Amino acid sequence: MTIQTSPEATRQRSMLGSILLAFVAIQIVLLARKLYQIRQLRALERLYGCKKLSDESDNFRYDIFGIVKAIKLASHFRQRTSLQYTNSLFQRYGETYASNVLGRRLIFTCSAENIKHMLSTAFVDFDSSPLRKPLFEPITPHGIFTLDGTDWKRSRGQIRSRLSNLRNIIDLELCETHFQAFVQHIPPNGQVFDVQRCTSALALDMQTRFSLGESVDALSFTQSQEKKQFVDDIEVVKERIVRDGFRGPLRHLVSKRAFHQSCGRARKYVMAHAKREIEKRSSSIEKTEDGGAGTDFNKSEEIALFADQAMSIVLANDSMSTTLSGLLYCLSQDDRIVKKLRASIIDTIGLTPPAWNQLGMLHYVRWVLQEALRVFPAAVFNARVANKHSTMPSGGGADGQSPVLVRKGDIVVFSTWARHRLGKDFGADPEKFYPERWEHLSSDISGFVPFNKGPRICPGRKLSSLGPMVNMSTNDPAEQYSMIVLTYIVTRMFQTFSTVSNYNTKEWIERISLTFENENGVLVGLS
Repeated sequence: MTIQTSPEATRQRSMLGSILLAFVAIQIVLLARKLYQIRQLRALERLYGCKKLSDESDNFRYDIFGIVKAIKLASHFRQRTSLQYTNSLFQRYGETYASNVLGRRLIFTCSAENIKHMLSTAFVDFDSSPLRKPLFEPITPHGIFTLDGTDWKRSRGQIRSRLSNLRNIIDLELCETHFQAFVQHIPPNGQVFDVQRCTSALALDMQTRFSLGESVDALSFTQSQEKKQFVDDIEVVKERIVRDGFRGPLRHLVSKRAFHQSCGRARKYVMAHAKREIEKRSSSIEKTEDGGAGTDFNKSEEIALFADQAMSIVLANDSMSTTLSGLLYCLSQDDRIVKKLRASIIDTIGLTPPAWNQLGMLHYVRWVLQEALRVFPAAVFNARVANKHSTMPSGGGADGQSPVLVRKGDIVVFSTWARHRLGKDFGADPEKFYPERWEHLSSDISGFVPFNKGPRICPGRKLSSLGPMVNMSTNDPAEQYSMIVLTYIVTRMFQTFSTVSNYNTKEWIERISLTFENENGVLVGLS
């Protein structure tokens, strides 16, 4: 007896066979593509003489998806031990090594050669916007932190033109006004206070005056509620941006309601100032041919652009605060340097506030600031994403001296903190605060990366009026401005005070936001 199969069953079997065949075909295609990519990578390695990069496979042998490593990184961030942890890995695996984090290959490096190559020689092979844009877009959609390529160059050029004449931008009389506001927060007779809070407020006041045309009065005892809210919102924004940067894709699991509310209020505040500034400019230029002052569209675009640039500068004010608080933390532990610093200032220009042409004469002030930037760099970590297959000149092989292949999509994280403390660029005892080392060092040495090098260096870097005082590698468009202001503030501080008392009873504990601070504060006395 013959069993007949229904047409429906035949159709189902045929469909199932087709699905299985398609699945097998897709797997074969994917395997073939993977094998082709492997062959292509091997060919590139042979072409450039690349060798195997050391990795953490001995620690995370079965962590196929990089989940354990991601949890480990997040745990150290929460415990304020990220810097200690990464330094220990550099000492274990070498100056450049690879990790698997949530399925992505991350290359960590503190090699001066690799950092210089990535930021200068192979600059076009690496982007920052894939990492920064998701973090910064809510607060500054078209700011310099979110751009690469042509858009970045255009924005950079606009800010460069704004910084083309620092003598017109920096009013030393206003610097003195802000310094005097800072002095009002210093208790008499060398009593204890948290100088870190005060230097953060000082930096924010000076940067907002520069970027918005009006200070937020963070040091004022009569600060308006509107300005206080803006300062609070900026702190929320900066803290969340850095936390999300460390969390990676896991950031989507945490509510962003408070963050977006702070972004909205802060942007509204900046937009209002931008609108007033643009309208002020419009009223001072000639009318267009049709009798108007330009189209509403062009004016709106100009307001948005001004707001993005201003917000980028506000978010980048932290290098000034980090440098001042870190400097005073170090000086509180070494009276010899305090005495030498004050004597060098008084011997050079006396007790009168410095004029522009005197700032470049203060050589020991320059050494002290460069050493503070080395020991406490504002940007302890930075990262780039490879937009194509590229290479780095070292890190490969058993001795770490051969080139390594960087694959398209790899994230390269470089640690300024580790470079400045583990590298041999700075002589003996690199962890020690010792300004005299700069008598024989140049700020252009490849291992000194307090900000960035290469095309992203500050547009106001070459300032003949100040000579070597401010000829430093910087990361953001306001850094050159900050270095000049720092020189003035430190000079005035040690024209006014002669001792720095140490009230810090706890060790420095890292707090990494867009700034780099001590979790326990910096407790000193000035007299």
